[in-house]
Amino acid sequence: MRLIDADEFKKQIAGMSIVNNYPADKANKMCELIDCQPIAYDVDKVVEQLEEKILNTSDTQIGISARMAFGKSIEIVKSGGIE
Repeated sequence: MRLIDADEFKKQIAGMSIVNNYPADKANKMCELIDCQPIAYDVDKVVEQLEEKILNTSDTQIGISARMAFGKSIEIVKSGGIE
């Protein structure tokens, strides 16, 4: 899987439709399909950023419960938010 810029993709679809005289309703339907897709993200990058935040924050700046919340956040991100 790779991440794309959905808004840019929709602009390209609109441009292609105009250039090729495709019906506007077909281009709109394609854009609706794009909008219906779940948002994808780089799980490893999100987890890395959360772990860095935990490591770069001293115990005096963050309490134990906050560290536990970060840990739980990492679990949720890794599972994709699915319980």
